[in-house]
Amino acid sequence: MEENKYKLAGLLAVVQAVLFPVAMSIGIIEMVVAKEMFNVRRPFIGPSDLFMIAFTACGVYTLLMFRRLLHERYDYHELDLLIIISIWWAIVFQIIGLVLNALAMIYWPVNIFVMALTFAVFFTGAMVSIGIVDIMIATRLLKGAVAFSDNIRYLAYVTMAAGICEVTVLLAPFSLILIPISAVILAMVFFRDRQEVEFV
Repeated sequence: MEENKYKLAGLLAVVQAVLFPVAMSIGIIEMVVAKEMFNVRRPFIGPSDLFMIAFTACGVYTLLMFRRLLHERYDYHELDLLIIISIWWAIVFQIIGLVLNALAMIYWPVNIFVMALTFAVFFTGAMVSIGIVDIMIATRLLKGAVAFSDNIRYLAYVTMAAGICEVTVLLAPFSLILIPISAVILAMVFFRDRQEVEFV
């Protein structure tokens, strides 16, 4: 029963790793096609946004299951609040992003300076806040008294790197590369962590 439970979480983590680059690629194609073929220059909600909603849903589930894994296999509860914050951040980030796009689409044409400033403030606040949370999560995993598996430590290293990129804001785009990598490592945690714990 437990293996099936974490197997689903592992599969969804893999799906998450695939959805993100797919959504980003589709988003770029959408913008090029809309601009070059249909002369659409205003923001819009398209298929890439649906992929990102699915990505966020998978992320919420895998984070909840990671928290559960830490509880059941390590009796570790120090990340509970930070994981909940990460989940709500992901949900709020997705909602606000969609709302801003919808408002820009409805009220187009809008003042370009105001739109750019709004998106810049939103992006900066979002990156700094999640960067701090990511660094705190990684620090607790790396400095905790619990002997975590190698895969969890790898996840902590990637999370730390992502957090550092995010808090700088300017390096935040590099953290995007780490998103599918961290999802794959999380999948390995779900698939293999049980065997490693039992072996030790």
